[in-house]
Amino acid sequence: MSIEPDPDLPAPAEPSSDDSTDAGSNRSAVDVAEPEPDSEAESEAESADGVEVPRPPLWRRTFERARSYWLLGPEPFGGAIGLFVTGCFMFYYVVHFGTLTSDVHRGYGDSAFDIGLYDQGLWLLSHFHAPYITEMGRNLFGDHTQFLLVALVPFYWIRPDATTLLWIQAAALAAGAIPVYMLSMRRFANPWFATVFAGAFLLHPALGQTNLENFHPDALLVPIIGFAIYAAIENKPRMFLVFCVLAFLGKEDVILILLPLIIWFAWRRNRRLGITIALGAFAYTIFATYGVMRSLIGVPTLNQGRIPFGGISGTAKEIVKKPADFVKYLIKGDSPNGRPFYVWQLIAPTGLMFLIAPEIALTAVLVIGTNVLSNFGYQHLIAYHYTMVILPALSLGTVYAVSKLKKQTYRKVAVAIVGIASVWTAYLWGPLPFSLHHTVPHWSPSYPAVTAIDEVRHKLPPNAVVSAYYSFVPHIDHRKEVYMWPNPFHAVLWGTYKQEGQRLPQADRVQYLMLPADLTDHPEVLDEIRNQFDVVAQSSNAVLYKRKGT
Repeated sequence: MSIEPDPDLPAPAEPSSDDSTDAGSNRSAVDVAEPEPDSEAESEAESADGVEVPRPPLWRRTFERARSYWLLGPEPFGGAIGLFVTGCFMFYYVVHFGTLTSDVHRGYGDSAFDIGLYDQGLWLLSHFHAPYITEMGRNLFGDHTQFLLVALVPFYWIRPDATTLLWIQAAALAAGAIPVYMLSMRRFANPWFATVFAGAFLLHPALGQTNLENFHPDALLVPIIGFAIYAAIENKPRMFLVFCVLAFLGKEDVILILLPLIIWFAWRRNRRLGITIALGAFAYTIFATYGVMRSLIGVPTLNQGRIPFGGISGTAKEIVKKPADFVKYLIKGDSPNGRPFYVWQLIAPTGLMFLIAPEIALTAVLVIGTNVLSNFGYQHLIAYHYTMVILPALSLGTVYAVSKLKKQTYRKVAVAIVGIASVWTAYLWGPLPFSLHHTVPHWSPSYPAVTAIDEVRHKLPPNAVVSAYYSFVPHIDHRKEVYMWPNPFHAVLWGTYKQEGQRLPQADRVQYLMLPADLTDHPEVLDEIRNQFDVVAQSSNAVLYKRKGT
């Protein structure tokens, strides 16, 4: 295949930037070409009597540029169809996963970790309380500096319910297709290519799989990182800076995905701004971990134990002294198919087309590397949220790579490969209706066991202090104190994990217990305190206990 340094974009738009950009300059060597003005928008045209026609307003010029570059392209009819089809894909994605995850929630199919944490946190914030999450014994922002959650508070003023978060998550993940579509139009001015690339993003098995894993604010980062990558490639400094700032407000460890992108931006686009943003990224990460998190929970992170061989130094020693054992660790792993299969599931949906020019896709290397290295098995399974932030780099990196092909025929073949690979891998590993394993086991909201639990749940007073089974918690956590059983009678995953197994002082404040009728989670703890509580409501699937004398 023939590859050029930077392809000429089809009319009406020329490339917005060139990869040979002077890194010290604020503009690329190839300036952005203005779209051809129409007869009504000519800025310097004169009428028949020699009077100059006024320059069109800024909004009109901006609209025309946007329409020409990444909305409709040179053929408005084909562009409109591409937009419509892509919009339908996104709409279906939101409705499908919003409905499915909401049904899973209503059927008690999710848990305190993690949707319950964020549901209680947003309820507290929406009532102007400190977001101390009693389900885990930590401040919400001490667990992770996910300040973007504050933007969701108004939604809880309107509809305070855990399913609100699930719909927001589905919408955020679907919105990740927007920068993919935009970059495709900027690079190819071909709505059909753009539709295939955006559709491939939505079909990626990891996107749908992670959408099913409770709720995680990482979903908000997917479109934000996508727009940051778009801005970097298209050399839009202000846009790049804005979305980098938004990304850092999403999570303290987002530097792992942004730092390689910032380095690329400094190398290819704007050295001065890139270095400035990189320094700011390091400074903010230190502030977020050692300033915010350590001040709130006493330690800068709770994830240091996920580094194998006793930490960074131990891993380095293992690589040097026992390289064969280290390779064996990476190959075998602790997931059913091993770590290499995890990587294969990430890259196969792209048809490996990102390898044509892999520099953008490689900006995900630090996150992929940490996920593969981690001894925490969930990090190298595509069904968990640790994979979310990788997907924009792979998808936009594939668009960027294919745009490097010189001949249109090669581009068409590459786009076809991406489309076929995305559909095939979605069939193999995705959770979509046409997928091989599309069934998501859960109780429907009308299932008898669900109605039996609801019957007991409705007997719980709204402000009572309660300890409840983990799948019951997300339905009763709109209160200041709610604990995930067996907390606080027997600490599990509590605080900074220094009190595990101990009875916490908060145990004396618990007024109610809401537990399954056939409790298998620490039943011995219930046996120890059973004489302190009376049964006040019971069904085939749940029992509500009330402390005596309250």
